[in-house]
Amino acid sequence: MKVKTKKVLLAASLLTLFSPVVMKHQASALDIQAPTFIDDVKVKLLFRPRYEYVDDHSPNKNANALTIRTSIGVQINKIFQVNGLKAYIEATDVGALVDDYSPQKSGYAVVNDPDIARITEAYLSYTLNKTTFIAGRTRVNLDDERFIGSVDWRQMPQTFGIIGIKDNTIKNLNVLIAGIYERKGVTNTLNAHWRLDKMPIVLHGTYTFIPQLKVTAYGYLITNISNTYGINARGDIGLTKDVKFSYLGEYAIQKDPYTKYNLTTKPKVDADFYRVEAKLSGYGFFGIAGYERFQGADKGEDKGFTTPLATLHKWEGWADNFLGYIANTDTFGLKDAYFTLGYTHKDYGTATITYHKFDADKSTGYVGNTLKTISSKNFGSEVDVLYTVDLTKRLNFLAKAAFYDGKNITGSPSLKDLTKYWIQLTYRY
Repeated sequence: MKVKTKKVLLAASLLTLFSPVVMKHQASALDIQAPTFIDDVKVKLLFRPRYEYVDDHSPNKNANALTIRTSIGVQINKIFQVNGLKAYIEATDVGALVDDYSPQKSGYAVVNDPDIARITEAYLSYTLNKTTFIAGRTRVNLDDERFIGSVDWRQMPQTFGIIGIKDNTIKNLNVLIAGIYERKGVTNTLNAHWRLDKMPIVLHGTYTFIPQLKVTAYGYLITNISNTYGINARGDIGLTKDVKFSYLGEYAIQKDPYTKYNLTTKPKVDADFYRVEAKLSGYGFFGIAGYERFQGADKGEDKGFTTPLATLHKWEGWADNFLGYIANTDTFGLKDAYFTLGYTHKDYGTATITYHKFDADKSTGYVGNTLKTISSKNFGSEVDVLYTVDLTKRLNFLAKAAFYDGKNITGSPSLKDLTKYWIQLTYRY
């Protein structure tokens, strides 16, 4: 791997911020004695090497990527002896040991883990009673990351610069109100910055009525993209001592964004989305059945229902064939019926297999002012398999694969066959 000087300096600078510290005589190697203006300081480390293979069944050469994520974080749990005033800073470097993939080299299939280094998190928070104020760059994972998430599957996570407040003063009610002034994506091409008066706004509230029913309402007002308003209900119901039934239902609508920034006109958006999911688990075994439906741009809109800030790798198959489509256009809509079978054991790990069946919502959709038509609503199918196990308290092994069977049609979305494999180790301290 080529070691760039600026990357080394970036990671090292995180530690040199705390050069006045000395090691506690009776503490472990990562418990440190802090200067008098900070207290309770802990260092976090993560090393994650991963091999990824991609065959996109195109003229591109098959991708072979061996990459490693190295992260160093410092958690400060007390500043200036003020209870509740905390800070966290983290630097992450992604390097390629084997770089036969795009964007590292042209002519290869894509693996979205380029050589990159940045400060992934740097924020202050202050908690007073049951209210927390936060400002700075951080991971944001809401619900199951269907709309906003940190995309931690990729070697460089997605983080956001936010100014926000979290509150659970009312029993069983958790509320988040935040403005987003920057986005740092998994690649630098996804980065974005907004003026404070043009920030995306996040409104999110969850109320637990009973242990078997939790309801969340939200509004995501994303500058230049759309306003999303939705509600979901989820819960777990114990059928016997060892068997549990879990459910999820969600509905959301999208409209024109509340404001535009550096655009001539606002995008025209008018679409909806719903999903249902049921899970039965017991004695280590579990089964999941779910269905998602995205409305497309079928009434002359600029795009259909999209989720550009989500952890999209979690959804619509691990092959990521529909990732860009659902993030940006969704012209014809999308339906995804999926089924998962799995087994988990505390000593032997977890194994799963998932089947997806994809279809367009409609055979027509608009691209700008042009009505497009597809010959078939059949968008193919996919099989995903996974095995993961904790080898030690700190070391995890993961192997997974995705096999997308398309219709060998190029366009948006591309329906060409796609095969991916991953082997990964994760070490945390």
